[in-house]
Amino acid sequence: MTTVDRAEVLTYVRQQIAAHLQVDVEQVQPDMPVYALPDIDSLKAMRAITDVEKRFGVTAPVGEIIVTRTVGEVADVLHAVIEESRA
Repeated sequence: MTTVDRAEVLTYVRQQIAAHLQVDVEQVQPDMPVYALPDIDSLKAMRAITDVEKRFGVTAPVGEIIVTRTVGEVADVLHAVIEESRA
């Protein structure tokens, strides 16, 4: 099985969040708290996460996503789920 680089997941997470918020990807930094992002709400956040899940063919545990604080932590959870699914 092929592995997916964490940086690739982080980049895609940032791109999807930026797309749903209609902002430049540079406004979505890894160390930013998710709910400090401009015009973020739970629906936009979950849509972005769902797009990432579809791209990589996984489903992340909602309980783990909910407790994340930063964009980078969201990417970490998704990366772990992707790697586990490919093991």
